[in-house]
Amino acid sequence: MLAIRQIIEDPQDVIAIPPEFRHRRTEVIFMALDSLPEQSAPTVKKHTLMSLAGCWEGETLERAPQGDYETRREFE
Repeated sequence: MLAIRQIIEDPQDVIAIPPEFRHRRTEVIFMALDSLPEQSAPTVKKHTLMSLAGCWEGETLERAPQGDYETRREFE
C-alpha cells in the first residue's frame, strides 16, 4: 500500500495530488489538527434540541402497542 502523510499549515482551495496517486483508486481524509474557537464551533445539536423544546402537544405521551413478545428457548 502506498501512503503519504502530509501536514499542510495553510491549505489552499486546491490541493495538488502527487503523481503516483493519479488515475488510481484513492482515499482522501481531511482532518483539522486544531479546534475551532468557541464562537465558531458548530452548534447544530444545540439548535436541534432547542427547536424541539415545547413541541409536544397533548396530555400524555403513549407508546403504541408493540405486539406479542416472542417465546425464546432457555440457555442450556
